[in-house]
Parts: sequence; structure tokens; C-alpha cells
Amino acid sequence: MNRSFILFSLVALVAGRMATGLSAVARAGDSTATAVVQDNFDDNKRSSLWNVFGSAAGAAVTETNKRLQFTTSADANETFVGYVSNKWWINPSSDFRMKASLYFDVGSTGSGSGWVALGFTPNSGGPADRYVMVGIGRSRSFLNYWWELKDDNWNTMDFVGRTLTNVTFYVTYDSAKDILYISDTGYGDEGAWQYMPDFLATYYGNVPLYVFLGVTTQNLAIPAGKVYLDDFEVAKGAIGSPYDDGGDDDDDDDNPPVVAEIEATVAMIPSTIKRKSTATKVTAVIALPKDITLADWDEDDLPTLSPGKTRASAQKAFLWVDKTVRIMASFSKSDLLDAVTTAGETELHLSGTLADGRTYAGSCTVTIK
Repeated sequence: MNRSFILFSLVALVAGRMATGLSAVARAGDSTATAVVQDNFDDNKRSSLWNVFGSAAGAAVTETNKRLQFTTSADANETFVGYVSNKWWINPSSDFRMKASLYFDVGSTGSGSGWVALGFTPNSGGPADRYVMVGIGRSRSFLNYWWELKDDNWNTMDFVGRTLTNVTFYVTYDSAKDILYISDTGYGDEGAWQYMPDFLATYYGNVPLYVFLGVTTQNLAIPAGKVYLDDFEVAKGAIGSPYDDGGDDDDDDDNPPVVAEIEATVAMIPSTIKRKSTATKVTAVIALPKDITLADWDEDDLPTLSPGKTRASAQKAFLWVDKTVRIMASFSKSDLLDAVTTAGETELHLSGTLADGRTYAGSCTVTIK
């Protein structure tokens, strides 16, 4: 039974719950001075924070007019598309807080349904059949706020009628109590619309949670400018990433994992690393985007290779024939092989910092023999 049918069939039972919104005013003091991860989409291009998940004919997700905009055609059925965090995740061993502003203004005519949503999933490639999400949208003519939890073949949801087209949703997780709260008034338990006790113990367990921003529709045409998401941030939380900072202590809060601002392309020489060879070094060739110049390179900041958090022993930068900046960095083969004890294909992750403090990162696959 699809979501549209479930909600539409219950409209008569919830007519009394129709309101101007859950609440329209956020409490003071909810914002932090510095967000852990944030994106206001003002650059109108997808950053390396995100990958695109899902695909459907007639459905599109683009950064337009300084926001994350979604469009679909009326014949796009059962779509679920959007952004999912790219090589970073929330570690639920610690408290976390995240929010986003959601806008949905498609009206109530016609038989289509759809929602724009903020959520998280244990699946790195996108929500699929395991997720928690909260959104704003419509089930046919019923305009509503809605949340849903899905864990493979089991799911639950709730909703409340709305007249507002714009809402900021706040998601709070209390790790000590293992409770998840959802609200439109601010972080924490006060005024929470939904709360889920024993959340991780009941559902996903203590696993990485990947953030997603998306839209799901069922035969609903969404014109440009009518459905979008803006001002996303993780205000608090322990962020995980395969790009190590190079520090000696993984738990050192002064050296959090790297969430890359610039996506680099990485290749290792050799691509097959033999344990019994006499070579003592492996070399990473790092290709940076075209808008990066040689003046942006920091010759004193040596990149880090993971697993193993190995600092490069030397590096140099040069312009390639296509005028892009390439960096060649040397790493100890023995340090890498100490960290990777198995044979076969393995993914390596590299990160570094430019002169202005921006971080670059990339990954590649090598074969260990």
C-alpha cells in the first residue's frame, strides 16, 4: 500500500487536527555560532559534500536561485531523488542536531502526492528502504507535515494538516537517552512533534547515519520554484569521514575528520602494490579542479593518506597540459601496508589543505598483493 493511499484514506479522521502549522516560531538560542556541517546552496552548484541519489524520468534536483530545487513531471511515479552526504556521516554515539528550511507550494488540486524532506539513513548510497525523514507536502488534496521511519519491510509514519508553505524542521538525538526528537519549534524535547525512545536500540543500531535532502512524489507535477530546501546545517554532532586529519588521536576534538570542500581526483602509482617488492614509496597523483591555481597550493601542508593516517614525506605541484593543478605526493609503502593487512582491492582516501584553509579530498582503489 503506497503512502498516498494511506494518508488520503485517513483525511476524514484527521480533519480536526488541521492547523496553521505545528508552530511557526523557533525558540531563541537554538542556533550555534559555528555549524559542524552546513550548506546554504548560495553558489548554485553541487559541492563535494553531496552525491545525488535516485533517478527517474522527468525528475531533477538542482541548485538554483541559491537553494536546492526539485522538479518532477506528472508522469514521474514513485520518485525518490535528492542529495546524500558524500563520504561523511553522523556518528550516533554522540548527540546530534540538524535542521533545514523546507518549502512546498504545489497546491491541493489534482490526484498527485509529494513531499520535500530532510532525513538520514544507514545506507551510504541513499535512503532505499532504511531511513528516517520529516517533510512537508501533500497527499492528493490533503496538505500536511509528515514524518516516516522505514526499516526494510517495516515502517511507521504520522502527519498533521497544514496551511503554511514554509517550515524549518529540527532533528535532535539524545545519545544518553537514545531518543530522537522532531520539531518545528527548535532543538530538544520542548515542543517536539514526534519523539522515538530506544531509537537505535530498536532500529538501526550504532551505525553511521548519512544525511539526505530529497523529494518523493507519486504522479505529481512540480514546476520550477515551487518545491525547494534551503539553509541546511548539522549544528552539533560527531562527524565521521574516511579522510583522516593526520592527528595521532581519533578522538581528539581539536582534529575532527575532514569533510572536504574541494573534490579531488586521486590515482596511485603503482595501482598494484606488492608487499614483496623492493620499492619503499608509493606516489599519489592528485588532480584539483580547474578553478584552483598554483598560488592556492600550500607547499608546507603535506596531504594525509588513509587507512593509517600517513603523512606524505614529500610533495610537489605543477600545471598539467590542460592547465589544471596536479600534486604528486610520496608516502611510505610500509606504513600503508601496516594499516592495510589484507590482500585484494582496497579503497584509499587522501586529504590535504590549501593555502587559504580549504580542504581537498579524494579516493581511489588499489590492489594489494
